[in-house]
Amino acid sequence: NLQYIVQINWVETHTTRSIEQSSNRANMSIERAIQLSNQIVCFFETRCFNKALLSSCSAMEVLQQPSYMAEQAPSVIGGSNDFIDQCILTQGTKSSSDQTIIMDEFIYEHGIVLPMIAMDETVVTPVLIYNCALSHQLAARHCNDDRTHKVFLEKAASLYQIAFKEQDEGLNAIFKFAILNNIGVIHKMLDRSEAAKACFDYLVSWMMIYIHTDNSKYLRLVQGFWGNVLGNGRETAPAA
Repeated sequence: NLQYIVQINWVETHTTRSIEQSSNRANMSIERAIQLSNQIVCFFETRCFNKALLSSCSAMEVLQQPSYMAEQAPSVIGGSNDFIDQCILTQGTKSSSDQTIIMDEFIYEHGIVLPMIAMDETVVTPVLIYNCALSHQLAARHCNDDRTHKVFLEKAASLYQIAFKEQDEGLNAIFKFAILNNIGVIHKMLDRSEAAKACFDYLVSWMMIYIHTDNSKYLRLVQGFWGNVLGNGRETAPAA
C-alpha cells in the first residue's frame, strides 16, 4: 500500500509539472505572438511594408506552433467582450477625416497594438491575423508588379475574413467595421464591383443603425468609408 501511495504521489507531481511546463510554453508563445504583432504595427508607422510582411510571416508561424494552440484558461479580457475595440480607441489614432484618401479608396490603415497583459488567444489571434492582412494590403498598394499586387490583395482578403469570423456577433464593432471596409476596397481594386457594393451597402446600413441609436461616435475612426461609398457609385452619403 505504501508503494502504491508513493507511485500515486509521483504521478501527481509529475503530471502537475507537465501541465505547468505546457502552460508556460503556451504563455511564452502568446507573448511572442504579441511582440511580433506589435512589431508589424511599428513597421506600418515607418512605412517599411516589406519588413512588416516578413514579420507577419513569422507571426503566422507562431500561430501554427503546437504550444500556441495549447488549451488556455479563459481570461477576464477574452473574446467575450470588446477588448479589441478598447485597444483601438486607446491608441488614439487619427480620425478618418485626417487620413489621406487615395483615388476614393479609404483604407483603415492603422495596425492594432496589444498590451502584454492580453494573454488570451481569442484576443491575440484575430488581431495578429488582422495586422498580417493589413500588411499585405498596404504592401500591395505600393507594389508595381501586377501579379504580386493581386496575390497580396487576395491574401489580405482571406486573412481579413478569418479575423472577422473569430468575433462574436455584436462585439468589437470598430474592429469588424474596419475589416469589412478594407475587404470592400480589395474587391473594388480587383474589379469585383458587386462584392464591393455588397460590403459598402452593409456598412451603410450598419452605420445608420448606430446613428439612430446615438452610438455613431464609436465608429468615428472609420467614417472615411463614406468616400468608398461615393466612389462605388452612390450619389450621396448621410452625415454621421
